[in-house]
Amino acid sequence: MKEKPLVTICIPHYNNKDTISQTLDSLLSQNYKNILIKIFDNASDQESFAILKMYEKKNSNILLFRNEINIGGEANFTKCIENLEGNYGAIYHADDVYSPDMVLQQVEFLEKYKECSGVATHAYTIDENSKKNGYRPIPKKYLKNNFNIIGNQLELFKAILENGNFITCPSVMARTEVYKEKIRFWNGTDFKTSADLDVWMRIALQGKFALISSPLILYRESSISYTYNEIRTRTTDNNMFLVLDYYLRKYEKSLTSLDISRYDFLLFKDNVNRTINEVIKGKHGDLTLNIFQPSIIQIALSSKQNFKIYLTGIIFKILRNFTLSKKLQDKIFQYRFKGKRD
Repeated sequence: MKEKPLVTICIPHYNNKDTISQTLDSLLSQNYKNILIKIFDNASDQESFAILKMYEKKNSNILLFRNEINIGGEANFTKCIENLEGNYGAIYHADDVYSPDMVLQQVEFLEKYKECSGVATHAYTIDENSKKNGYRPIPKKYLKNNFNIIGNQLELFKAILENGNFITCPSVMARTEVYKEKIRFWNGTDFKTSADLDVWMRIALQGKFALISSPLILYRESSISYTYNEIRTRTTDNNMFLVLDYYLRKYEKSLTSLDISRYDFLLFKDNVNRTINEVIKGKHGDLTLNIFQPSIIQIALSSKQNFKIYLTGIIFKILRNFTLSKKLQDKIFQYRFKGKRD
């Protein structure tokens, strides 16, 4: 019998003592068995590292590597890429939980659709207690089929302009040769915390990018998560636009006026989010909310969700001109924290 393709799962880890056991248990319980798990610990505390040592000792398919000093998240992701082996590779996270069929479905997809260089999946969201509290946002049109081949780099870029970054970072599996020979590094220097989006774009340059519509990962969005809180407190530029602006320049001549309008609306949506955070903090910022810009109105009228965002922008454009009571600021903050997905 022909041996199943080898899958290497790399996990960048730093002080995840409360979640790493659940993550590793879910990977060890995969229905697909030819898996090598490599953990790259970024100088965690002794308690966290001891948990990793225990799993390595008990499981022959787990290999543990430790950085003596913290080299930063992006550099640790690069180490993951450099150490992939076998046919397929994935960089899964140390605080998420993976369904038993996650690896199986991704491998079967990539084995069948040779034109695809990488595939992501839909995701549930969970809180700090691992309780499901919703779904990661993906375009509704992608839920109509079991999977969706989004397309090459330009097609993926257009999909992101239309919907924002809907790719759940720790759900992506790609061909190992693509990761090691073409991607090679996680570009945090240019794209900071949105370097993952650039990686998906570069994967899509080597073949088509795809999405499995089944929620095969439990993605943790907890009140102690940096990313989760950053969305609800940030008043500075979103790093996503470092990536979007780069590819906007690259594909400027290939984009339609509708694509540009969608970019304008993404920027408007982000400025609405930042304005809400300013109101919560009692700040009076000078962000531009162009509520009368034709391209903004065009996209706002294209869907109920976009129109809701547009109305929210109008409301908070007015509110930021007033000093709200601390009680009202707290109520707005609590509302945003009750599962609102940006």
